[in-house]
Amino acid sequence: MIDYVYWKSPFYGRKFREMGLHPSDVNSLEDIRKFPFTTKDDLRRRGYPHGGEFLCVPREEVVCWHMSSGTTGVPILSGYTRRDYDTWMNLMARCYVAAGVGPGDVIMNIYSYGLFTGGLGFHESAFLVGATVIPWGTGRTQALIKSLIDFKATVMTGTPSYQYYIASLVKEMGIDVEKDLHLRITMPGAEMWTEEMRKRIEEWLGLKAKGGGARDIYGATELCGPGAGQECIYEKGFHFWIDHFLLEIIDPKTGEPVEPGEEGEMVFTSLVKEATPLVRYRLGDITVLDDEPCECGRVAFSRCLRVRARTDDVIYYKGVKIMPSIIQEIILRHKEVLEYQVVIDKSKLPYEFVVRLEVPRAEQSSALIGRILNEFKNNLFIEPKVEIVEPGSLPRFEGKSKRVVVKE
Repeated sequence: MIDYVYWKSPFYGRKFREMGLHPSDVNSLEDIRKFPFTTKDDLRRRGYPHGGEFLCVPREEVVCWHMSSGTTGVPILSGYTRRDYDTWMNLMARCYVAAGVGPGDVIMNIYSYGLFTGGLGFHESAFLVGATVIPWGTGRTQALIKSLIDFKATVMTGTPSYQYYIASLVKEMGIDVEKDLHLRITMPGAEMWTEEMRKRIEEWLGLKAKGGGARDIYGATELCGPGAGQECIYEKGFHFWIDHFLLEIIDPKTGEPVEPGEEGEMVFTSLVKEATPLVRYRLGDITVLDDEPCECGRVAFSRCLRVRARTDDVIYYKGVKIMPSIIQEIILRHKEVLEYQVVIDKSKLPYEFVVRLEVPRAEQSSALIGRILNEFKNNLFIEPKVEIVEPGSLPRFEGKSKRVVVKE
């Protein structure tokens, strides 16, 4: 791939020559560290529109474009040749199989269709494993739940936040999940979520009772879309398809590699992509490489634990580094809490840190507030203001969630 981008990519060709680097400098996997990182800022400045300086093929060979769902100005594009697209579908088929999906399954696809890779990524690839797809997209949630029952859907895709919202409505509506709901597997992805949220989705949808579960999928528009890695039936982290992506875990501050078991930032190098391959791309996702063999037997594929945070999402409050995932773990440990929102107001002095909790009236108590307050003190060393709000008053999410709001 280094040789390919050296000659095909205007961006990499120029950058490597400026640094005195040549493809012949790569004689082992470790030699990749001689080459510079690629950042999202590089893609925004040099990759838009039409792939810009990252495009390695004639434009007429690009069969489709996808775009990141970020909100930071210039979008990030990824192009696909026909071969790239077929490779993506095959990787997604691997993910389906790893998650336990196969012939006869009916998939309710609730990722949005369009420039975002989620909807289409899960659609055509399902045909490769013999499954049926219901291309729902997002919205009309009450009708969606009815269709889950009517079509006897066995698999559901979608963001964790939307799945959580659907699961909470199923619980609220009193649906008999063992009798009326056939769902056994969900494949949440596209945003950070926690074990506490997984437990609720699995419990409220009755997944474990049917031998299934909520199984995380990993991907990014810049890599291929969803499909770069998948949790297997043991739900102990992603298996990454390292025959298609070279994975490094680095210290986000120093850029140096960390050992298995140590937390670090994920860095990917494309190995087979033709249109817009990337070298040492820093995604900003924080995880831990687990080199223990998995019970599923996929020993050839590196396994990473759940993505704990993104470097862009880390919040600093009074000198304390806070990951939104830790906030979610603390709050959702308490079964009384249905939904939450955290508002950090830095426009006021002193800064305000407010935790709003939706709790059924019958379960509202000062004791609950005290328990959650103590957990924030013990785990994050901060003392927020905790408020109980009316059930149904906080936002619900059909796409990626924004439960932590920072006002500057």
